[in-house]
Amino acid sequence: MLPVLYGMALCALLMIVDPYDLRPWGLSPILVDAEYPPDKTVNLIRVVARQPHDLVMFGGSTTMPFTAPRLNAVFGSKSAVNLSYMAPMPTDTAPVLLRLVETPGLKRLIVAVDFSEMRRDGDTFYLGGSAVTSLRAHWYDMPDFTRPVARASLNRLWGRAFDIPGWRGEVTALVDAPSVTTHTDYMALLNDAVSHPDPAMDAQASAIACAAYPYLTQVLLPVGRAALQRGVHIDIVFPPIPFQTYYNWQKNHLEFSSWEKGAHHRQLVGFYGCIVKTIAAAHLANVTVHATDTDRRLTDLADYRDTVHLTKSATLTAMLQDIRDRTTVVTPESLDAFGRLIDEGIADVRTWRWSDRRSSPPR
Repeated sequence: MLPVLYGMALCALLMIVDPYDLRPWGLSPILVDAEYPPDKTVNLIRVVARQPHDLVMFGGSTTMPFTAPRLNAVFGSKSAVNLSYMAPMPTDTAPVLLRLVETPGLKRLIVAVDFSEMRRDGDTFYLGGSAVTSLRAHWYDMPDFTRPVARASLNRLWGRAFDIPGWRGEVTALVDAPSVTTHTDYMALLNDAVSHPDPAMDAQASAIACAAYPYLTQVLLPVGRAALQRGVHIDIVFPPIPFQTYYNWQKNHLEFSSWEKGAHHRQLVGFYGCIVKTIAAAHLANVTVHATDTDRRLTDLADYRDTVHLTKSATLTAMLQDIRDRTTVVTPESLDAFGRLIDEGIADVRTWRWSDRRSSPPR
């Protein structure tokens, strides 16, 4: 009977504290002014969306390191929050962003669009599935029935924030982590991909109609129009990656991807172009698109903790400053130039070799 009684006690605690704000009788949520782990963040979206915030960031793992203090410092906001989690896809991004647009006092919504948003199969990663489940949960649901959540709920029961100290480390560790250049396994993978590239690196991308991307019809247009009605500005951000990574994507299987035949980087540029053209055709004057990967300062391998994730603090700030200062904005008129810049960046690293790194500066 002891496990049964223990489970009942946890259930009663969560029903009383109600950390995810599902029940009319629950305690008012009190969140710590810091980042939560991604698996907790997805369950807190509805809580955050009911509290005042003037700036909200949403994206995948590439934007998880951007803390609220960094966002506030760069954009001059007062109550920023970052609700990014790994591998969002159109199926879960749509309900999440539509809820976030309703955040009281929201003025700016920064939305990073990774390659996972290219998916056309209706699939969802488990974190995105948790986000949708939590947003649609009823009073009798238990989105996260675990011991850490129970411990954090005890803190809330005693009048403190819904939090435990162990939750701080996961996001903090993403900033200024050791560079990918210190990991020989990653570097060997990149070196092989660049020195022996897949033949498809130079192939034309398969033609995919913009209408085939659910992100445009299910996410971009409804969210953009809802934000326009509420006077919210949206910054769509194409996160930067090292140009060597494109070679790796082409040669090695990539989880969460939705590639067709041909050069992957050109397919990604084509998808990004669809976003730019759709915004213009819909006359969404409140939406600006930023191709931050056109800033070569943000594509140095030494600033990444692996092949896709920025880690260095100064570079994270520089990326936000690009968005703030509109230095990497892409429009329908500059789409061709954007594509050429990506092609040029890939061509520039074709002679890159990891064995040359000791005698030449990082590119």
